[in-house]
Amino acid sequence: MAASAFIGLALLCPIAMSAELTPQAVSSPLRKIELGDQLRVEVFDNEDLTTSTYVGDDGSVRLPLVGAVSVKGSSPSEAARRIESALKDGQFLLEPHVTVTLVESYRAHVTVNGEVATPGRYDTGPGFTVLDAIALAGGVTEKGSDTAYVLRPDASGSLQRIAVNIDMRQIVGSASSGAATLVLQGGDSIVVPKATFTITGQVNLPGEYRIERGMVLFQAIAAAGGVTPLGSASRVEIRRRSSDDKFKELKARKDTLIEPGDVINVKERLF
Repeated sequence: MAASAFIGLALLCPIAMSAELTPQAVSSPLRKIELGDQLRVEVFDNEDLTTSTYVGDDGSVRLPLVGAVSVKGSSPSEAARRIESALKDGQFLLEPHVTVTLVESYRAHVTVNGEVATPGRYDTGPGFTVLDAIALAGGVTEKGSDTAYVLRPDASGSLQRIAVNIDMRQIVGSASSGAATLVLQGGDSIVVPKATFTITGQVNLPGEYRIERGMVLFQAIAAAGGVTPLGSASRVEIRRRSSDDKFKELKARKDTLIEPGDVINVKERLF
């Protein structure tokens, strides 16, 4: 079959090229090429130079005769022109005609753990953000923090921890601003920690509550229904876990900032 006929068949019947073609690879021919993508490079009337290859970690594909050609960040048509230039500059062909087809998009994976509705491992794509990952995992639970952490391996293999503020309104409204638009990399782990406090003693609704951003003591007491007639808003203690994993007692003021794990006790009035 002639190369031109083969190309036409590939365009009309993309599934024949690969059983695992992604919709993006079929519907977006101008999509920029990313690391790990699988490409088919066809050189007209030169079947020996036609090949399927992957974009390496350096952003290049390695081809017969010309060796490495940088293609990351280019469209398939731009990549084809670069390969044509390499063949011509190397004096391998006088007037090469090259077609580059994106066969399969590289699908990296990220893991979402902690206080999300559906923890697990998820496929990513180009431009995939923290918000995208949390939305795929069903959003943050009622007990989840509004600060998530991205754990990312560095060059030495050690995990780098990146704090990311989460605004649930961004997820609901599909907004695209703020720190939560950090673009993820394959192998990243997103952790949404539990962020609750417990309140006991003379409040109307003792129990465990989620900490809202910037929450202070008087707001925490209000969330628990306020102080009972027997209680005293001025006789409140906070038990807080210290760095050595032991609890210490704090004499609280109404503007004391609440931290995850705090245990608040509202005492009875003295008279």
